[in-house]
Amino acid sequence: MQNERLINIITRTLIWLSLAMFLFSWALNLSLRITGGTIGIACLISLSYIFHKERFKKENMKNSISVLKNAYNELDNQAKLMAQTDLELNKTQEELDKKITGLYTLHEWGNKTSQKLSINELLNSLDSNFVSELGFKKALIIIVDEEKKELQLKKSVNYSQQQISTIEKQIEKENKLFTKLLSKANTILVNTINEKDPVQKKLSEICNLNSFVIAPILQQDIATGIVIMGNESPYNRVTEGDSELVSILASQIGISIQNSALYEQLWQSHQDLEKSVKQRTKELAEANKELKQLNKTKSDFVSSVTHELRTPLTSIKGFSSILIEGRLGKVPPKQLERLKKIRKHSTNLARLINNLLDISRIESGRIEMQKEEIPIKNAFRNVMEIIQPQADAKDIKVNNNFIPPDLTIWADETHINRVFTNLLGNAVKFTPQNGQIKVTAEKKGDFSEISVSDNGPGIPEKDLDNIFEEFYRSENEINAKEKGSGLGLSLVKRIIEAHDGKIWVENQLNKGTSFTFKLPNKQKESKPEDIYKEN
Repeated sequence: MQNERLINIITRTLIWLSLAMFLFSWALNLSLRITGGTIGIACLISLSYIFHKERFKKENMKNSISVLKNAYNELDNQAKLMAQTDLELNKTQEELDKKITGLYTLHEWGNKTSQKLSINELLNSLDSNFVSELGFKKALIIIVDEEKKELQLKKSVNYSQQQISTIEKQIEKENKLFTKLLSKANTILVNTINEKDPVQKKLSEICNLNSFVIAPILQQDIATGIVIMGNESPYNRVTEGDSELVSILASQIGISIQNSALYEQLWQSHQDLEKSVKQRTKELAEANKELKQLNKTKSDFVSSVTHELRTPLTSIKGFSSILIEGRLGKVPPKQLERLKKIRKHSTNLARLINNLLDISRIESGRIEMQKEEIPIKNAFRNVMEIIQPQADAKDIKVNNNFIPPDLTIWADETHINRVFTNLLGNAVKFTPQNGQIKVTAEKKGDFSEISVSDNGPGIPEKDLDNIFEEFYRSENEINAKEKGSGLGLSLVKRIIEAHDGKIWVENQLNKGTSFTFKLPNKQKESKPEDIYKEN
């Protein structure tokens, strides 16, 4: 009876204990295997209790005690498994928390250093707090110096000055060892120092660490340095998660160094380019100054020569006219014919000299413009009195119905007449027999835009950029027959520009050419600041 009472007490205790373990495992959210095992034990004990009640009398005491002993052993094993699993879960949770903290720290560091293009600024940001937040005690960064072609300690964290000096000497002494680490270009995790491994022992002695991670700094898949981070305490060893963090850090340092090098190259290129531009600008300014001086010298020379030629040329024209008119007696037909040629060529030469003289005066700014408001219709009509006989000789129709009667330009009448004369003369010259010339004008803001168009052969594409140059003449059949100086369009351009205007050409080969120029349609109003500048 006493034994039965003892068995009842043990059975009830085991039942309550199994129930408590079930609740504990559920609260900790342990694996289903542990929970299931706990429930199984509870069921086993419950069944044993029922078994005891129903069949205790039929079996001997020894077998019952053996069953209970086995159930207790199973319960003990499950309890040990639960404790072990709980420790592993806590360890995993701690490792996960540490990794999350490290990744967050790397992320924040990356954001802060993304704009730092100096290597020194980047390395200075790797301080004691940063290393501690990653879960390490000490750190070393060793990088290959590109100029000296040797490994150098660029950054150390939580090392004394004496230790740093020793490490630098060891790096120089153990150059082959570190070069070998670079050549492998892979991450090395040393959790526990292997006394039989000389490399691990040497690195541990140099870095004063019991466990550490070595990660390569890569630039374009080439190792240019290493990051060493670890702990000196044997109770705080590095893990696989630490290895990943150091690898990420080394990768970010490699990218930052590469970006810094690219920025340095870009900055240096910019400096060289700026220096080159300044030098070229200076050279161009000097060349432009010389060119202006040469151009002025040329203009002065042309002006002087043409002025000296005008006097004898005037005499030649005058005497030839006197002889042709017979004022000094009758001239034989043959001599008369030659005198007419002399007058013709002297007239052409006088025109050439006048054009050269005007161009040089405009370039040097010595010509005075007597500007006034001129109706375009009147200027065109005055010029047509000279051009009309040439147009009639080729049955060319000149249409000026597109010129508004009230449209004006602010210009020197004499010089604008020369513009119309040259443009209309060229149009008549290149317009075929029974052709047509069209003159249009329209107001565009403060300017009047005038066009002289013909339906001639047009200008070859290769000549368009040169037609306003002095003495330039396009090679064509018409120019081959009719001689000219090549100064007409050059003079037109300079006169228009002297009036603050602009001229351009639109051309369609075998369909015609249109010269368009624009001039102010009224006097420019002077502003107070303009008056101040003039004074």
